[in-house]
Amino acid sequence: MPGNQSWARHAPVLMLSVAKLAFARNGKPNRHALHDVGLASAQLALQATALGLAVHFMAGFDGASARKAFAIPDGFEPGAAAALGYHAKIDDLPDEAREKALAPRRRKPLGDFVFSRTWGEPAALVR
Repeated sequence: MPGNQSWARHAPVLMLSVAKLAFARNGKPNRHALHDVGLASAQLALQATALGLAVHFMAGFDGASARKAFAIPDGFEPGAAAALGYHAKIDDLPDEAREKALAPRRRKPLGDFVFSRTWGEPAALVR
């Protein structure tokens, strides 16, 4: 997507995570496929960080274009794109990316997604 292109084009490695939607052993649907890819991506990010590298995952990519460009067959689902490399110097970032990097981080309150008993009821530990 355009918002990622301005800085991602400088990354030495661009990756695409892809989930296999059925088990190879029996062909049955794997409803955890995207979760499994997420766990693998997290481990990749941890290892990259340990090696002094940076990984930036991007949901902002065109899945249909990726499917076509890489001939991803049916039964596989593109999950996220990722840029891997060394951290850029803040002054080398495009203006919009620099502003975003320097902006204060805001996280969604835990009570918005940590529930107890029923969906939407915030757990006591986060109230």
